[in-house]
Amino acid sequence: MAEENIEVQEVQKKPLNLGMIKIIVAGVAVIILAAGMSFAVAMFAAKTFSKSEPAKGDGFGKVKSETIGTTFDAGEFITNLASEGGNRFIKVKIVFAFPDPKVQEEIVNKLPEIQHTVNSTLRQQSAESLSEPKAMEKLSDMLKKNVNALLVKGNITNVYFTSFVVQ
Repeated sequence: MAEENIEVQEVQKKPLNLGMIKIIVAGVAVIILAAGMSFAVAMFAAKTFSKSEPAKGDGFGKVKSETIGTTFDAGEFITNLASEGGNRFIKVKIVFAFPDPKVQEEIVNKLPEIQHTVNSTLRQQSAESLSEPKAMEKLSDMLKKNVNALLVKGNITNVYFTSFVVQ
C-alpha cells in the first residue's frame, strides 16, 4: 500500500510541476513585455514633451527661444490707415526676432526711430490692401526691410504680429 501511495504522489507531482513552470514562464514573459512597452511609451512621451517646452523670458519683453532666436516686444501700435475718409485704423502688437542678442541693444537705443518707421509704414497701408490673403506676410516683410535699414549691428529676421485689428 505504501508503494501505491508513492506512485500516486509521483504521478500527480509531475504534471503539476510542468504546468506550474509553464504558467510561471508565461507570466514572466508577459511582465517583461509589459515593462518593455512601458519604457518605449515613456521614452516617446519624454521626447514629444521636451520639444514643446514654452519659451522662457526675463519678464521685460525679451524671450529666448531655440527656434526663433532672441525676440523683442516692440509694443502696440495704433494709427490711421490711408483711406479717403480717414476713419479707418489699424491696431497691432509687434514682436521682432533676430539671431544675435547684440541687436537688442541697438533696437532699444533706436526705439523711437523704429517706432516712427513702423507707424509710417502702417499709415501707408489701406484697409483694402490689408484684407488680401497674404497681407500680413507682405506687411511683415515691409516692416522688416524698413527696420533693418535703421540697424547697423545686425538685422531682424522676422516680424511677428501678436495682435492684428483693422477697423
